[in-house]
Amino acid sequence: MLAVIFLGFLMDSCFLKQDRTTVVYGKITDEKGQAVDSIMVICQGLRDLTYETIHSTYSDKNGAYEIAVEVPRKFTAVNVTVPFLPLENPKYLRLFRGKRSSMNGKSTGNCCVAKIGEKTRYDFQLTFK
Repeated sequence: MLAVIFLGFLMDSCFLKQDRTTVVYGKITDEKGQAVDSIMVICQGLRDLTYETIHSTYSDKNGAYEIAVEVPRKFTAVNVTVPFLPLENPKYLRLFRGKRSSMNGKSTGNCCVAKIGEKTRYDFQLTFK
């Protein structure tokens, strides 16, 4: 009986220490395949059917970006996107009208959910106005 209780404790301890470090990375290009710098990418946590921004970054001169974040337990899912924010993403709003996304090389439409505790690649292709 004591062994069963101990085993249960170990299983709970392992669950509580589950690695929630989530890494999302990728490249942002235009329709011609050219790298686009200075585009904001945000990582949002889902909690009670609403999203909260956990972390954000901008693409570099090669169009590359990477977000590594320890996702708090209050979030059940993570969403990654290029937002339509006028102050934070002016280049996107000025030059582009939309985007296509791919996850690990496969087209996803606009849905960009990353698995908590894993490394996921999301590439965004921006469409000109």
